[in-house]
Amino acid sequence: MSNSNLQQLHVLCLQMYQEGKTPTVGILRSKAPFKVSVTEAIEAIKRFNAHKPQLDATGKEAQPSQSTSLNTHRPDSLQARVETLEKEVAELKQALLKLMHA
Repeated sequence: MSNSNLQQLHVLCLQMYQEGKTPTVGILRSKAPFKVSVTEAIEAIKRFNAHKPQLDATGKEAQPSQSTSLNTHRPDSLQARVETLEKEVAELKQALLKLMHA
């Protein structure tokens, strides 16, 4: 994947994040102005999450304090990602059960 494509995907992730949405592979692929493979979308999201900005209450990027390091936020972001994925899996299980019993 070219660097400019990766940058465009990163901008899309940032826009979604600022709108309060969690960037996902499906949304990223659908919003991209060019064809994006699943692996490219995953890579872009991984890179975005590794450098995710902290937003203030208004949804704008907050200026990090000097005492704040990336390592102090990483466990929280990983925990949030795990919780999000667990919720999505639960929703998918429910949808699958409904389809199987329909």
